[in-house]
Amino acid sequence: MESIAAPWFSLRHTLECGQFFRWRRAGDLYEVTLRDRTFLVGQDGERLLFEGADPAAVRHFFALDHDLPAIHAALGRDPVLAEALERYRGLRIVRQDPWECVAAFLTSMASNIPRITRNVKDMAAAFGTPPAFPRPEQMGSEADLRALRLGFRARYLAAAARLARDGRLDRLGERPGDGIREALMEIPGIAEKVADCVALFAYGRLESFPVDTWIRKAVRKLYFRNRRVTDRRIREFARRRFGPHAGYAQQHLFVWWRDLRPSAQQSAFNSQIKKPSAVSDQLSWRTKAGRGLRLKADR
Repeated sequence: MESIAAPWFSLRHTLECGQFFRWRRAGDLYEVTLRDRTFLVGQDGERLLFEGADPAAVRHFFALDHDLPAIHAALGRDPVLAEALERYRGLRIVRQDPWECVAAFLTSMASNIPRITRNVKDMAAAFGTPPAFPRPEQMGSEADLRALRLGFRARYLAAAARLARDGRLDRLGERPGDGIREALMEIPGIAEKVADCVALFAYGRLESFPVDTWIRKAVRKLYFRNRRVTDRRIREFARRRFGPHAGYAQQHLFVWWRDLRPSAQQSAFNSQIKKPSAVSDQLSWRTKAGRGLRLKADR
């Protein structure tokens, strides 16, 4: 197997955190499928071992160019995030194919990770050219998709495939700011959460902060003293507090809160409720050139 340096990287945390669904365990290795290629990958300390893929493609997909030490240094100043960052050290935001990411997260509505993984696998087997996930022009009709037990999601997947055939998803990366998010939400079935997921996991917009059930519970409990605040307020709060690293904050909070037992979640809440600065929604992160992020109260 070939190998490349992979400091500050955890293959397990990166693949198993719920951002990507085209992988499976193969003994001590993982079998990963990217577009039309499947490759084996494993980890030995700070070396990434792989077979069946180009080194540049592996580096790009696993985002080995992200400055993770700097991201951790910035986010680690948040007392709430400190434990999640330490527990899932080496988790990186991967770079996915836009169309595959759209299709996968359209199936995520009212679903869970095992079911999403099965849905993606079923669509690849039914319409793609193995091992490739079907391109938009290969996707089946709404009826075909319903036959795969995709339910109400079939209508949105069929509509998204029709719209994506003109290559619009490949051009979205050129849009500045929230332009990607707004364009994605023009596709039937894509609301704020799915748009933010695709912006983060396919287009590398690391300032995105998708709000799902786990994030909603975690942020309300840890930052808003268990108050019932809206998803919009959570997104706005996260962008102010975490700035350009909001996506990394989101993914660490998501997997940490998902994996904690209810009793541990309550303990985390109890410990944070004693720290007013850690739960105040009047705090935000400000970027200062050359000095990372610092905590500052809004005026």
